[in-house]
Amino acid sequence: MSSDRPVPRRYGRSPFRVVLVHGGPGAAGSLAPVGQALATSRGVLEPWQSARTVAGEVEELRAQIDRYADPPVVLVGHSWGAWLSLLFAAEHPDRVSRVVLIGSGPLRARDARDIPRRREERLSPAEREEFEGIDRKLSRGSPRGAGAALRRLSELTEVSDSYCLVAHPKGRVRVDPRVYREVWAEAAEMRRSGALLRAARRVRASITVLHGKDDPHPFDGVVQPLRSARLKVDAVLFERCGHAPWWERYARTAFFRALRAATRGAG
Repeated sequence: MSSDRPVPRRYGRSPFRVVLVHGGPGAAGSLAPVGQALATSRGVLEPWQSARTVAGEVEELRAQIDRYADPPVVLVGHSWGAWLSLLFAAEHPDRVSRVVLIGSGPLRARDARDIPRRREERLSPAEREEFEGIDRKLSRGSPRGAGAALRRLSELTEVSDSYCLVAHPKGRVRVDPRVYREVWAEAAEMRRSGALLRAARRVRASITVLHGKDDPHPFDGVVQPLRSARLKVDAVLFERCGHAPWWERYARTAFFRALRAATRGAG
């Protein structure tokens, strides 16, 4: 996949008015199960972000939407993709009809303080030590084996961020350590400085928040800042559910029902 001309996956038939924005950063293809589920009733686009700056990812998403989708679209962003969806909607309001945030990270730095502790509580001592070692290794640069290290970090995060998962295939997810390191460092600084929330306050599209109660990322840290900015926010909090609701045994049916309702009319 070329870094300057990424080609998105397409599910269902045109018009493509639902756009899935993957997390990571650098976890291209992670929303394939969601695209496959939605494709029975609407056209779905799954762009792949490969740019190594936040502005670059916004521009890359714009180029793929303009070329392959039928704006205005419903942006469905997971994890980091939720932030990217807000940033895109703030920058290109004419191209977005609704933003759906799944498992979003909190928008203010103070609301993120307990995330490491909540993750650590769900890992064994050996897993915790491995997690911290990989995180330190990746933060230092792009060492040999960075791709395998990031994949292992994703596996450990799945353990720490979930409630009760159904058995599922790993799927065709491409992890890019450089994108992860560079984009996340910039995004985290945007949250710390308040730039992320200032951008979110400019969003004019309706916003739907879909969040697991057992996700280490706090639900209130997403919803409260948006509502305080007087944005149009609907929210659904799923019981017995972690960071990836589509794989959660007790929440996946309710999640897909809510997601289909949020994207109704887009197909």
